[in-house]
Amino acid sequence: MEINKLQNDNNKYILGLSTMGNSAACIFKGRELIAAIEEERITRIKNDGGFPIESIRQCLDISGISIEDIDAICVYWKPFQFSTRILGVIKKIIFSVKFFTSIRYTFYRINSLFLNKKNNSYPEDKGSWLDLFFIKKILKKNIGNFQGKIFFLDHHLTHQTYASAIQNWQNSILLSYDGGGESNSTVISVNLNNKLVNLKKIKWPNSLGHFYSFFTGYLGFRMLEGEYKMMGLAPHGKPVYKDIILDQILILKENGSYYFNTKLCDYHGALYGNFNKKLIKLIGYPRKNGEEPTEKHINLASSVQAAFEEAQMHMVKWAKQMYPEIDKLVLSGGCALNVSANGKILSSQLFEKISLPPAPHDAGCSIGAVLAYYYNNDKNFDFSNYENVNSPYLGYNYTNDEIRQAFNTLKVSIPKKLNESDLIDYTSQALIDKNIVAWFNGRCEFGPRALGSRSFLADPRNDNIRDEINKKIKKRELFRPFAPSVIKEECENYFDIKQESPYMNIVANVLEDKKNIIPAITHIDGTARVHTVSYESNPLYYNLLKKFGEKTGIPVLLNTSFNIQEPIVRSPTDAIKTFLKSGVDLGGRRIIKKKIHWKNQNLSK
Repeated sequence: MEINKLQNDNNKYILGLSTMGNSAACIFKGRELIAAIEEERITRIKNDGGFPIESIRQCLDISGISIEDIDAICVYWKPFQFSTRILGVIKKIIFSVKFFTSIRYTFYRINSLFLNKKNNSYPEDKGSWLDLFFIKKILKKNIGNFQGKIFFLDHHLTHQTYASAIQNWQNSILLSYDGGGESNSTVISVNLNNKLVNLKKIKWPNSLGHFYSFFTGYLGFRMLEGEYKMMGLAPHGKPVYKDIILDQILILKENGSYYFNTKLCDYHGALYGNFNKKLIKLIGYPRKNGEEPTEKHINLASSVQAAFEEAQMHMVKWAKQMYPEIDKLVLSGGCALNVSANGKILSSQLFEKISLPPAPHDAGCSIGAVLAYYYNNDKNFDFSNYENVNSPYLGYNYTNDEIRQAFNTLKVSIPKKLNESDLIDYTSQALIDKNIVAWFNGRCEFGPRALGSRSFLADPRNDNIRDEINKKIKKRELFRPFAPSVIKEECENYFDIKQESPYMNIVANVLEDKKNIIPAITHIDGTARVHTVSYESNPLYYNLLKKFGEKTGIPVLLNTSFNIQEPIVRSPTDAIKTFLKSGVDLGGRRIIKKKIHWKNQNLSK
């Protein structure tokens, strides 16, 4: 299949896929991104890493086509180059356990990594490397008969092409880093006029992603999910173990690289709660799940975060020395979800601006796979030629009838109809009156952040609301912070950040004179994970922020994801169910059903 026939024909459909971790699918029609959604949003299995059957179905539905209409499939991984990972894992398994006395355990670990599993405790591992060899067979069994070609793309290239397409930057330094791709865990590149030049590749198992996840498990949190918890816990402690970590565990090299000591820190062993006795002697006993973190545990979280940040800065400083004239940085990969580290880079002023996509983790690679295919085959490739790639609102747009049907099916009374102006006025006043609002607006977000489409909202001036939401609604640890949404024109009046942050991927300091004004979104270290909102990106949510600002003088809202220890809600049915069990109370249980705030095109009209 010729590239020109795909790229230059706006009627050609291309399906992009990622699996084996944060599985997702997307569909392009020509150069336009039509739809993208993560598998977890539909299956309701957090971090679902299985083959994205349901995501494919949803994208086809949004596009109004069948699988037979798809002209090509692009996949985020080259399966034949996975040998480095396979052999490396097997080697680590053999030397990390008593092989001859633990054969059953060893084979269980191999199975959990490379074969299909139905009852795996980690849904991220639900998918299989072997699935990549049987895509047509899987599609035929579950969806339909796909007859086109399948193209496999380099994992880190899919990260970098997606991230680069977000901004129309002709020249930038790129850092892609995560648990690991086919053989590399980290790739440092430079974009010179739409041409990506690799500067350094760091091979797995040297992996900052595995380093951070290992200690997530060491601190008693669920690996591949609880990293946010460790990040939220870190500011409460002191980095007293940082020097030990950088001396014996995560060693930085002069050439911009690093070494991760996997003998002390066996990532795959940590998945099953096994830790090296030498490491325990070095930094203390690991925390058991459910135990209250001790001062040592909190300090260890702080130390791991500090070491991670230093390693990140170490790499980008090295790249900056290579190209001192480039003042823009593009981050991608699962490690780019470390918003605190992102903020440290921006505040260092090493770069004028930094950029991340809405989904820097593997889910975003479904989009990146299509872009990487074009990049590899088009001599005149231009990152700016692709439409809708920078939008996070890529899910299904439910009709009024579908929303009404959800209420009727669940036997819940339909909220009172309001026009848009009245809806905004009513909701802003409810927030001022210290109510927590469940907000459902248009197409759901693609990526891990709630960006004003599926959100719980509250007044950031109310310091008590933070603990109330954590304890009664989100049912999570009290040390977890909340993010602010702010209209982009007012951002610099509240936060120390000189650029937009539309995807909530950058932490910035709250201005000193604003910390007491918006305490509910100010973390213990004086920072906040900023979400800037423009009218162009989300008109209804922008208008709500603006109206709240007109009434209070503060165009800022506390924004957290619309979920309770589950994936962010997708459909009206998901939203109603979660709302009714959330503990959100807008003035009493008798009227709670009347005060669900919806907007699509909408019931408010």
